[in-house]
Amino acid sequence: MDKSVMTEQEFEQMVERMRPRLMQMGREFFGSDTEAEEVVQETWLRAWNVREKVMLTDAYVLRIARNCCVSMWRGHRTQVELTDEEGSVVSEVTPEEEMEERENSEWLQSRLKQLPKTEQEVWDLFYEQGLTVEEIAEVRGVSVATVRKTISHVRSRLRTELRRHFIGLRHLLLFALLALSTGIAIAVIISPAGRVRGVIEKVFNLPEDTTIYETPECLPSYRGDVDALYRHIAFEMHYPDSAIEKGIEGRVIIRFVVEKDGRLTNFEVLKSPDDLLSKEALRVLHQTEPWIPAQNEGRPVRSHFCMPITFRLR
Repeated sequence: MDKSVMTEQEFEQMVERMRPRLMQMGREFFGSDTEAEEVVQETWLRAWNVREKVMLTDAYVLRIARNCCVSMWRGHRTQVELTDEEGSVVSEVTPEEEMEERENSEWLQSRLKQLPKTEQEVWDLFYEQGLTVEEIAEVRGVSVATVRKTISHVRSRLRTELRRHFIGLRHLLLFALLALSTGIAIAVIISPAGRVRGVIEKVFNLPEDTTIYETPECLPSYRGDVDALYRHIAFEMHYPDSAIEKGIEGRVIIRFVVEKDGRLTNFEVLKSPDDLLSKEALRVLHQTEPWIPAQNEGRPVRSHFCMPITFRLR
């Protein structure tokens, strides 16, 4: 393995060490522990996926977290565009997505420049340099409450500007065109499964949505419930004899795509103590098909799902 690639143990140590700071960033950004936890999980998933392509430093992880915050805040896709130190794109994004990300970033920076100098400096220290609220208060010689109030004010102001930006003339024209099409409007209301809308797409030769969503409106699920899924896994799973002989145990984390028809594809092992356990976990997951697909606006969509499966010797 390349010496520059972070080992699994080093990654886990970084996760434990930086979790409080990432949670605080999420809380300051959203004012909610639930969304802060989502920021933390999304940050480490992105970091794990790029750890072999870039050197993970504290500053780089904070940058990933900041990008996750902004993407979640805008309510847009959670696919975050990352670059290495030379500016080369690490994650795979389409030209349209890359242009949108650049445009939004430039817009955000232009709005930050319009803020009072004091607010700019506090924002930069917290979101760009990764200092905690307490550290910023010490550096600037003010109270923690003052720092929190400043961050909250900037966040509220930018949130208002973001709404104005993303609901602009382009969006109003789009809404007007949609309003003229009563057929589509009726389809949205009377066809939660999206069947009528699917017919309209074929008639007008509209491109099929092949996006793989990270956080769809309605998450994919196994038939029945989570308990049913784990009961199925426990019943079907056979602990590999070789793994028992070698005393191998631990948790396997698998990421896969739930297709619109409930099939599972694009399996990716994110973490595993051994290939023996990975193969068994994959075999069992294949037998859980079909799933109930994710949904956006009442229509089935493709989506990612992460599944942890624990192997424990008794």
